[in-house]
Amino acid sequence: MKALIAFLIIAAAAVTLALAFHVNAGYVLLVSSPYRIEISQNAFIILLILAFAAVYAVIRAGVRLANLPAEVREGRRRRQFERFRNKQDAAVVALLEGRHGKAREFAREALAIPQSSPVAALVGARAALETRDFAGASAMLDRPDARATNLAVPRLMLEAELALERGQPAEALARLAELRREAGLHTAAQRLELRALTAAGCPAEIPALVDQLVKRKVYDAKQGELLRASAHADALAGFAHDAAGLRAYWARLPEGDRLQPKVARAAARSFLSQGNDREAADLLARSLDRHWEPSLLLIYAECRPPDATRQLETAERWLANHNQDAMLLYALGRICERQQLWGKAQTYLEASLALDNHWRAHVALGELLTSLGRNDEANAHLAAALKLALAELQRG
Repeated sequence: MKALIAFLIIAAAAVTLALAFHVNAGYVLLVSSPYRIEISQNAFIILLILAFAAVYAVIRAGVRLANLPAEVREGRRRRQFERFRNKQDAAVVALLEGRHGKAREFAREALAIPQSSPVAALVGARAALETRDFAGASAMLDRPDARATNLAVPRLMLEAELALERGQPAEALARLAELRREAGLHTAAQRLELRALTAAGCPAEIPALVDQLVKRKVYDAKQGELLRASAHADALAGFAHDAAGLRAYWARLPEGDRLQPKVARAAARSFLSQGNDREAADLLARSLDRHWEPSLLLIYAECRPPDATRQLETAERWLANHNQDAMLLYALGRICERQQLWGKAQTYLEASLALDNHWRAHVALGELLTSLGRNDEANAHLAAALKLALAELQRG
């Protein structure tokens, strides 16, 4: 259909021109003394059109010849870019496949091509980092083209991870601080910062970061709670010899975090090291009321608050719900022993042994019986404790 329409248009144009030339009887006279040229107007129009076409063709050929070097250079550039893109794509694919050696090889080949993109340097750095070739990763990141402004975020991420893998958490945190100023911390950067803070021994800064990661759905509420508790515990353990720091940090903690068993354990240890037995016993009691964790009872039994009777009453109150807990019975035995309630102490310790034949209870009974002058029975318990302790060491 299109061909037929084109044919009709051309035919109509030809007929129109033929009719126009047929009725045109004019002529053109060109005079340049002593010459005189007279031609028909139709011939003049045809010659003029041919002359215009010839001049146009000559000019077009000249322009094409003038642009030829630039076109050659552009063609070469396009071919180089195509080669680079193929190499870079191959490097990225190899990296995603886990073939890190191939990824580095393709990245080096891509970078060897003139006018290559610095993205290949970052791909090579990532591949080197995955193979723990820290020198190779550093060399890639130190390239001048890899320091382009538009690549600041991925470069800083790689530099932070490289520093962390090299055991330089302070340097990693410095790079992440620069990244925060550059573009703010995205989720991956926050996870990297969490690792860096943990490695740098800065637990006090971790809980706030964990809260952000929970909001971003990186961790669920339970995982976030465990991570916060571990961080608080590490921070509190660091204040064992800093009473002012311990008080200040403890005052900032919400009650829910204070009563987490791991947090309560660390805080109680620090308070005990500073002679604050009453505070240690109180917080352990509150934590056990909220979260029953038998391991806390060992520390509770070590506390020597001024009001020992209250401590014993609190522990005996727990018997209503935990009378089959060997650790609770052991703790009660130790508390009664300190108050010289020898009969109750022996009863509790023997009940603990009946539930769990542990060397700890044998040692406590041995010490108690020694105090009572019953040396033969004491020696039997101490020998049993030694045997059980050695067996536990061999298993461990």
